[in-house]
Amino acid sequence: MGPGLGRPGPTSCERTAPGEGVVSSGLEAGAVIAADRPVDPTITVSGTYILYGSISRLMLAFFLAAVGHIVSRTRLLPRWTGRSAYVLAAVNLAFVPSLFFGNTPAHFYAANGWGTTALMGAILSYWLLALGISTYRSAARTVLSGPSSPRH
Repeated sequence: MGPGLGRPGPTSCERTAPGEGVVSSGLEAGAVIAADRPVDPTITVSGTYILYGSISRLMLAFFLAAVGHIVSRTRLLPRWTGRSAYVLAAVNLAFVPSLFFGNTPAHFYAANGWGTTALMGAILSYWLLALGISTYRSAARTVLSGPSSPRH
């Protein structure tokens, strides 16, 4: 119950969306500790594959769409960064329905399958690396060209 309010308190998912990895890891750890035999927590614990799969894809799609919008509007980085953020957001949204295709990690389009988790994580990592390099190069060009005159 919530503190003195007579109603249930918020779960950790409701308190903070970025904590989804902490929530799913906590569910897995609890299942392993409570089990009387060795278990694979990525399959056995219902709920974690939803957090790893569909919810993660939705949150990442919203983040990438926001990054794409900001980069496109401000023109601080090359155009490919904004466009690729939109493309990655669309690809992440394409993985949201994987929730309905089981939870076998060996399957590509399963809720916790290797396409949804490992492949999308790798693509995001490479995109973030390219974004970092592009940001560094854009900053270096700005420093080399010198400060612009102030506009009034």
